[in-house]
Amino acid sequence: MKNIVLSILGLMLCGLMNGQITNEGFPKSWEMKSKQNVSPVVMPSFDLKKMQTEDVENDKSIEKPFRFGHEFKVDLGFKNAGSWDVLPNGDRIWRLQLISKGAKSINVVFNTYRVPTGATIYLYNNDRTDVLGAYTNVFNRPDEMLGTWMVAGENIWIEYYEPKKVSGQGELNLSRVVHGYRSITDIEVQEKALNDSGDCNRDVDCPIGNDFDSIKDRLKHSVAFIIMQGFVCSGNLINNTNNDRAPFFLTANHCDAGDESTWAFRFNWISPDPSCATTANSTDAVENQTTSGATRLATNSESDVRLLRLDGGLDDTWDLEFAGWDRSGDIPTGFTVGIHHPAGDIMKVCRDDAAPTKFIRDFNGNTTTEFWKIDDWDLGVTEGGSSGSALFDSKGRIIGQLAGGFAACNGTNDNGTEDWYGRFDVSWDFGTTDATRLSNWLDPQNTGQTTLNMLSEGNDSGGGDGDGDEVEGIILFPNPTEGMLMISNGSEAVLSYIVFDVFGKSVSEGRVIGTSEIDLTLLSSGMYFVYIENISEGGDFTRKIIVR
Repeated sequence: MKNIVLSILGLMLCGLMNGQITNEGFPKSWEMKSKQNVSPVVMPSFDLKKMQTEDVENDKSIEKPFRFGHEFKVDLGFKNAGSWDVLPNGDRIWRLQLISKGAKSINVVFNTYRVPTGATIYLYNNDRTDVLGAYTNVFNRPDEMLGTWMVAGENIWIEYYEPKKVSGQGELNLSRVVHGYRSITDIEVQEKALNDSGDCNRDVDCPIGNDFDSIKDRLKHSVAFIIMQGFVCSGNLINNTNNDRAPFFLTANHCDAGDESTWAFRFNWISPDPSCATTANSTDAVENQTTSGATRLATNSESDVRLLRLDGGLDDTWDLEFAGWDRSGDIPTGFTVGIHHPAGDIMKVCRDDAAPTKFIRDFNGNTTTEFWKIDDWDLGVTEGGSSGSALFDSKGRIIGQLAGGFAACNGTNDNGTEDWYGRFDVSWDFGTTDATRLSNWLDPQNTGQTTLNMLSEGNDSGGGDGDGDEVEGIILFPNPTEGMLMISNGSEAVLSYIVFDVFGKSVSEGRVIGTSEIDLTLLSSGMYFVYIENISEGGDFTRKIIVR
């Protein structure tokens, strides 16, 4: 009964994440006939031409994250910016207006994000054509940080609504405002058809062969487009041997702009009218499926790998996939495939019909980084922004993640040059700690499996213990734990917990609402039992956990 929490986590997050989908609900102030005037905060000018000149050189290599915006450092919160309106029933609303002249999009980073149950946050542009939210207490983190997705335009609003019953319990403060000077938002898609990547790229729904199209149609649901602090990358949800929807996410180590807690992720950004290596523009996806916040689990530069846990939740209606993997290190037979977001563009696919080769090169200061080398793509290419996306073998299993290379478009053809992917087998057991290797996270029960299918395909061996981890939609995670145990449920129910040692002695107890962490760092390593009771809705259960 190893990683019990992970299986429940997927279902818990489904319930939590309904408010993650953009354009769901509307800001309260839109219903108000009169409200306080708000003095806008105007961002200063910056040297855009200098940044664009730098981008020309940086975009030639995938070794650096693709930059889309300029970051302003700010200190804006309830005490020094925006205005409050108090409603007749005692509820109140805080609104902040941000203007950054010439911005195609704006996103922000909170260094204080403390939101009580019932409160909501929306971001929207001044003409109300792009709405993001609602962000809620679901996104509260111990570090109180959060990064948002982008809102189109140069003039946006942040609106915080706080019910009277929790008045004064919330606190917000912005530390970063990102001026997006490259177009990667919904509104820009409609106006410019997201034609930022090269014409030789193929939208992910373009056919690439009957031997892989059905696999690709599942794997595309594992891919996400990441926005960091002014930069973008790609990555994938990845399965583990418990087959339990643990929100593990694989990307590249060099995707490192800002703290992962401030990152935002968009899934299923797929064109319904694909362009297949033509000059025709792709059309936008209707839904915007985003989530925010992650925790770094493992990194190493020897294979340019970064493994995250997504903390903001995943909605079950998104039809997500968790990709499988092959850690054998064997040279794959047949073709390989990449699925990614080049230049911050809508999802694309590429294919190489030759087997990759192993090689070692100097990469970002590490002289012994181990790669798979793609000599020349046969269909499509990668570009800046594709970094971190997976390289799949012909069975649809991850064998690496994109680190660098020179591949690019030359019109509707590619330029015939190479790409490099950090090797998954090297990432698997590099170093001696959880923080440097994948094995402890992706094979938590130490089954020794060398391959794993994507979650939807099923796995007959190496799965969980079969006794079921989901009870009343409540999740405990991670297990084993280094001391901080997450407890969460898919509603706002009040939960009580008691932690017992193996002798039946209570060593910790308390109550939580929504998503919280139980601090077990003072406990000795060993086995414990957590008794959970749903006070609001009834029901209880006990789970075994391991504290390292």
